[in-house]
Amino acid sequence: MHIAIEGCCHGELEKIYETIALIEKKHGIKIDLLLCCGDFQAVRNERDLESMSVPPKYRQMQSFHKYYSGERTAPVLTVFIGGNHEASDYLWEICCGGDL
Repeated sequence: MHIAIEGCCHGELEKIYETIALIEKKHGIKIDLLLCCGDFQAVRNERDLESMSVPPKYRQMQSFHKYYSGERTAPVLTVFIGGNHEASDYLWEICCGGDL
């Protein structure tokens, strides 16, 4: 089993998945699991963005919403551990865990 570990994601899933694809191609492997450790920033919409625990100048809609809406599909099982800069309103909806 090949596991990729990412530090703070900051909602930039497209960049992370692109990097994983490059690693897979370069090494001839398949990454089975992506573990994101801190500041995942699962921001679905403007309301989530407003609830994010960051100064306003850092509130940016990244690419998570594309995966949430089904516009894009994650190429690898992705598990995250939240950090101190999360969209807390959304995470409270699933406070016992679950699929995003």
